[in-house]
Amino acid sequence: MAPTSSANIRRHISQKCAGIGIPSSGIFELTPRCNLNCKMCYVRLTPQQMAPIGKELSAEKWLSLAKEARDAGMVFLLITGGEPTLRNDFAQIYEGLARMGLSISINTNGTLITPEIKALWKKLPPSQVNITLYGTCAEDYQSLCGNGAAFDAVSNAIGWLLENNILVHLNATIDPASYKKWQALEDYAKNRGLELRMQSYCFPPLRRTQCTACSEFARISPQKAGRLVADEILYREGADAVRLRAESLGSPLQKSCDLDLGEPMQCLAGRSQFWITWNGNMTPCGTLPKPETHPLEDGFNCAWDKMRAAINSIRLCPDCSKCDIASSCMNCAAVVFDETGSFDGKPEYMCELNKAYRARITELAEKL
Repeated sequence: MAPTSSANIRRHISQKCAGIGIPSSGIFELTPRCNLNCKMCYVRLTPQQMAPIGKELSAEKWLSLAKEARDAGMVFLLITGGEPTLRNDFAQIYEGLARMGLSISINTNGTLITPEIKALWKKLPPSQVNITLYGTCAEDYQSLCGNGAAFDAVSNAIGWLLENNILVHLNATIDPASYKKWQALEDYAKNRGLELRMQSYCFPPLRRTQCTACSEFARISPQKAGRLVADEILYREGADAVRLRAESLGSPLQKSCDLDLGEPMQCLAGRSQFWITWNGNMTPCGTLPKPETHPLEDGFNCAWDKMRAAINSIRLCPDCSKCDIASSCMNCAAVVFDETGSFDGKPEYMCELNKAYRARITELAEKL
């Protein structure tokens, strides 16, 4: 099945399940530990920083949770971290999950795919491996991640996955150091026939405020982030796509009659998707630490029902609901909460990003 067809099927299933409250998609965050130390990371913790917060779940607990989630309707599972392959029992966890019949994707930095993992993935291949690309040379990795040798390991991992017909997607998050090199990241992916999902917006590391001595957080200005969204559309999709996006800026956003209260959450988080943190808490997604429920104590089904009820009660900023340029805004509940500390706050960073995007896409369309 073609990757686009598979993604469309998954999207359709997830949307249908959201309407009836079935948790079809789960994310297991096996660890917050990572062998890289990227400046824009929102979750990475050292063992010392983890100690006062909690402990990583054992392989047995992860597999027990997975069985409960599968019985409740989970079909799709994303394994993430931190760096999930850093765990000594990663192979045990992965094999147990795979033998449950789940469609498994992996988020990894690609530096620790050992012979044991390769042998396992040959026997029980994941549906997709998402590798985060932090640069196109050793110098980039040294600057951003503190490990120049990681670049060769990542390149070798990508080559092995392609040789073994395992679907690979690349992710990239742009920070101040990589801002001027975004086209090189695009070229790296294109030259290997791979898709690259580029993220110019960086979530504030809200989850990392639980600890001290976190690495310096760095992100580009909202003006640069907005312009980059438009520039990437031109680079990747061409002039016609830019014109269509510019034309759509005038389309009004369909608004509800409940503007004074604000719009409810529209994404799948907490409606057909859930996230289990490394220490066993359930949240809607990895960048949204609240609401939080406790499947280990209450059981998966009870935790999911509490999550759904909490999500359904959330209303976002009324000003955003009434905004004349909301149709092009990339705002979401996680952005609002992480930027403002509440669900009904107004995320000024995203407002400025949207304005910059609209100005740039209009400018490009007029030049073409």
